[in-house]
Amino acid sequence: MTPTPPDPKSAETPLPQVDTSKRYDVYCAEMGQRIVVYRNVQFKSIQRLISTQKFGVMSDFYELVQANGQSVFVTMHAVIKFCEHGVEPVLELVASK
Repeated sequence: MTPTPPDPKSAETPLPQVDTSKRYDVYCAEMGQRIVVYRNVQFKSIQRLISTQKFGVMSDFYELVQANGQSVFVTMHAVIKFCEHGVEPVLELVASK
């Protein structure tokens, strides 16, 4: 019996707690500690692009749709923060006890 490859549609997971009708600026960490910002994007879904358990969390990606309609896949592990597009994120330092 030959294993069948996963159906891409079945690997798609809806996004809980994210308003997919809004646009966001998504801040991501890339290799070498460089920060990349994807501006004015919509969260579309979560995709498992690698069908093996070997990669675990690293196989889950956010599908971000840019203003021009093109999709970008960003590993969930790389997302540092996101905020609504045009809203400047505010940093708040909390004193430790």
